[in-house]
Amino acid sequence: MSMSDRIRCMYQEAHERSHDADILAQSLGTRSDSQAIIRILAFEVLLKCALLIAGQKPRNSHNYKNLWLGLPGYVRKEILQVASEHMPGRADLSQVEKLLGWYQFIFEKARYHYELYENYTLDEQYKLGEYWIELGVPINEAVVQYHPRELQCLIAGVSAYVEKSF
Repeated sequence: MSMSDRIRCMYQEAHERSHDADILAQSLGTRSDSQAIIRILAFEVLLKCALLIAGQKPRNSHNYKNLWLGLPGYVRKEILQVASEHMPGRADLSQVEKLLGWYQFIFEKARYHYELYENYTLDEQYKLGEYWIELGVPINEAVVQYHPRELQCLIAGVSAYVEKSF
């Protein structure tokens, strides 16, 4: 497969996954974080696609920070410019590397909640949840932090960069 075809296939796959994540996000019947995990996977594919366009060989890794840092600085700047314009005032992109760490954690560790909480009994899990509610549900103390707006903005930014190569 030519590099151009590979890039187009990766882009198409990422957007199909994003589309499916959108459908799940709009459903009132969902009972899991599947839409977030699918959207993170779409972001990963786009990020690897951007690396190919920039002349880099993406590694088989879910270390989004390292993948991000593999992009040339001007590419990261361009992606962040578009990303920041996607939802102005509604998404905080000031700590991209921290966000990428969260997305990696979600994809590698939090996609199976039974593994994430394997050292807790069901009763302890329940009490932990109740305690978190008593604290007022502080987002910054959540075990898993999704940052969905920021992810959508980053997807928009990487997509715009990739689309320029067509």
